Amino acid sequence: MSRLTFTASLLLAVSSSSHAQQATFAANDTGPVSDAAIFETKDAAVVSAGMIPLSKTQLPKGQREVRIWYSTFGNPQYLVIIRQNGTNVSGRLMLWWDQYYESNPASADVRVDNFVKRGYDCGPISKRDSHFGEDRWISSICEAKLKGNPDWKSFLSEVEAHALSQSGDVAPADDQTGDENWGITVERRSGSIYGVSHYHTALSLTAPEPGRGPKLQDMVGNLAVAAKREPVVAQK
Repeated sequence: MSRLTFTASLLLAVSSSSHAQQATFAANDTGPVSDAAIFETKDAAVVSAGMIPLSKTQLPKGQREVRIWYSTFGNPQYLVIIRQNGTNVSGRLMLWWDQYYESNPASADVRVDNFVKRGYDCGPISKRDSHFGEDRWISSICEAKLKGNPDWKSFLSEVEAHALSQSGDVAPADDQTGDENWGITVERRSGSIYGVSHYHTALSLTAPEPGRGPKLQDMVGNLAVAAKREPVVAQK
């Protein structure tokens, strides 16, 4: 079983439960990481939404974009996209998940689709058949409909305060264990300059010292709450 297929089995086990929720993890800030492996499914998700991976995007002078990926063992996964053009700052929250299959795309499990539709208010779901090595999956993504009007300028300022400063391409970390698929990944693009940082989250009974990871995790998690549907109360 490949690494991605093993990952898929964990995701499905968590999300198919009637009580499935985004898991809460202790987070360790491990600093910058630049590894194509962590973008196998992330790039597939943005392509499914009709966008271009940020690492391959060129922005006009004076524009920049930040993408914050929050990946856990639950579904859906979260992607926050913030764009700045001069003094104007806008943003949106995308929900994304993967449905793995062995040979026929039509056999991909749709339980996560139903879970997302029941639990979140989001637009149409875009899907794309994706391949990487021996792995086959349907990449699914939709844009969340957020309650209220998020202050995206303040959100961006918080991200800047807790994510590493943009200084171009970042060298890979010495310890690459594959766990970098989970946690917070921040991509930054300003013109031709691109940077990426990863903040590791780990299953731990004892929380580490506070760092960038926990703060970013809380920010994205609180934003996602604004996309959740109100529970239906049974009428007497």
